[in-house]
Amino acid sequence: MDSFLEPIATTADTVVFYSVPVGNGHSVPVVLVLLAATALFLTIYFKFLNLRSLGLAVRTVRGKYSKDDDPGQITHFQALATALSATVGLGNIAGVAVAIGIGGPGAVFWMVVMGFLGMSSKFTECTLGVRYRKIDPDGTVHGGGMRYLQQGLAERGFSGLGKVLAILFAVACVGGALGAGNMFQMNQSAQQVVETFGIFGGGQEWILGILVAVAVGAVILGGIVSIARVTAFLVPFMTIIYVIACIVVLVGYMGEIPAALGTIFGEAFSPEAGLGGFIGGLIQGIKRGVFSNEAGLGSAAIAHAPVKTRKPASEGVVALLEPFIDTVIICLMTALVIVVTGVWKADASLATAAPIYQQADAQSEVLTTLTAGELVKVEKSIAEVDKAGDSWVPVHTPDGDASGFIAREAVVDRTGWSGGIWLTSRSFGSVISWFPYVLTVAVVLFAFSTMISWSYYGEQAIGYLTGYNQRAVLVYKVVFCLCVVLGAGASLQNVLKLSDAMYFAMVAPNLIGLYFLLPIVKKELADFQDFAKRVDAGASLDEAEDAQ
Repeated sequence: MDSFLEPIATTADTVVFYSVPVGNGHSVPVVLVLLAATALFLTIYFKFLNLRSLGLAVRTVRGKYSKDDDPGQITHFQALATALSATVGLGNIAGVAVAIGIGGPGAVFWMVVMGFLGMSSKFTECTLGVRYRKIDPDGTVHGGGMRYLQQGLAERGFSGLGKVLAILFAVACVGGALGAGNMFQMNQSAQQVVETFGIFGGGQEWILGILVAVAVGAVILGGIVSIARVTAFLVPFMTIIYVIACIVVLVGYMGEIPAALGTIFGEAFSPEAGLGGFIGGLIQGIKRGVFSNEAGLGSAAIAHAPVKTRKPASEGVVALLEPFIDTVIICLMTALVIVVTGVWKADASLATAAPIYQQADAQSEVLTTLTAGELVKVEKSIAEVDKAGDSWVPVHTPDGDASGFIAREAVVDRTGWSGGIWLTSRSFGSVISWFPYVLTVAVVLFAFSTMISWSYYGEQAIGYLTGYNQRAVLVYKVVFCLCVVLGAGASLQNVLKLSDAMYFAMVAPNLIGLYFLLPIVKKELADFQDFAKRVDAGASLDEAEDAQ
């Protein structure tokens, strides 16, 4: 199957991630530019709602502005936990390491910026998710990007365009759910289990896949209520454990934190060429920020649609907490752990074969020829040298430190860091020797929570495409569980390439819908802010609603 999909996956990848050149041999995918530009525009359009409404968001999550008999199926907290379970996980644990490894510490700054701006995108799409949801007679809720694209654009006089965009979004959502939200999660967590515990290896990964598939099936057969109950427990529990571990490491390196923050900020604006420079850091920061919090994809609107509320913007305000928790807090803590421990520099290797010399205290030069891939330990000073006649002369002085390894991209190759999880694991292991085992369990549980949340996203998309045919939905759930087993050990390069393309293919139709429907969101926000203001002033929920 993987080889069969190669031409399809390559074409989809080329189209979705179409890139334009941006100086120094770099190129940036247009889809990332659209996401970043839209997030910035929405932040300005809503007058920095992401800063002004944090307190309001917390009060809403606690249930201050809603009643138990409000239409919907789950509470604000359960909706937030379900959406967070789809984002908090491998993006935080592995994605941050990949961003640092490829784009340098400066990429972290741009991840945080993207997380901050993405709060506005999440608010917008999740408000629309509730505004245009469909509630069946039995109380079952259907919502998400496909519904506000079809209904919302029809209200604006673009019914044909809305229908086409909704179908494109739903198809892409199904592909993203089976690939990025399922097989990729299982594949990465299975590898971590094999490497850490030494079990399920040697072609036996499918056994782990079956165990996880059974657990996933047991949860998703119960629908969104079952999923919400599990995530409402699992996400806070695992997040607290992970944050505590980060704090333990950071306390041990307390004196290094100011320097680490300085490195992150300084390299974010570094003018140097190479992947550690400004452009590379910017690209990786935006890319990994989106992978981490999904802001702008429209997927989270599916999780937030079933919330119990009469005010659509109330859930939009709750949703803006997601990128803040996921990227601004958890990703930043992960990044600080990786930077302060110095692990991000410890595995640099030469990109090409090159002779170097190390200068000792006695000023004598020790010449060593290194081949590509070798690690270079810096004792005092180090330089790449070239033959000039009968003598060797320095031609480049890479950046390093007196007790570390070469760290500059002009000399080293970091492409081996694409896995990411093991780098984060080693960072924690440098302080807590047994933590890699805890991290592996966390990876599996985070992957599990991501899978059950994305299963619901795909379920709603399949339902929309088939007229909510229950047989089609059941078939989808069975296929989803089979994909868990497939993802555990199969070679899935092209499958994952195609699913990643479909994952990001949701962006174009979703962003078009957001721009068309901004006046609706603005009206809903004003309505909820007025309602909340009256409740905060002492009015009951009924009194506040009647006064409007």
